[in-house]
Amino acid sequence: MDDMDAALFLKEREEKLGGKITYRAYALFYGSSGGEKREYGVFLYSDGNTFCFEDFEREPQILGIPIKRKNKEPYVKLEHSFKKSDVVDVEKVYQSSALDVIAGLASKAKRASGIGKVLKKTVTAVTLSDGTVYFFELMDKNRLDDILLSKEG
Repeated sequence: MDDMDAALFLKEREEKLGGKITYRAYALFYGSSGGEKREYGVFLYSDGNTFCFEDFEREPQILGIPIKRKNKEPYVKLEHSFKKSDVVDVEKVYQSSALDVIAGLASKAKRASGIGKVLKKTVTAVTLSDGTVYFFELMDKNRLDDILLSKEG
């Protein structure tokens, strides 16, 4: 995607959002307590009040070479949004524990603490007032926490 394509893409997302994008990030991993999971990530963007995320169809690759699969499942686009006012908690959790929640094997992911934050892979868990939990492995981890937990916006 070149600069013009990227600018057009962001303009389209602002129109869809109904406001100027003030935060954007890419999540390398996404999952939800509802069982959804995207290993190849999602694009997350916000106007400060509404947070939207979506994925894009992507062919698996090894060293930049596309891999053709015979039993490929049809791609279904993922698009979700939530209001900042619906966020009740944001915390770092272990990705392995988040995977258990996504698979329905656990009801809550284990909070990352101490040396475990360094030794184990962590993701950001965003809990909403309706009980939904979204898990993101964000490239810009701390900034999302700050935005979601601030009283501004």
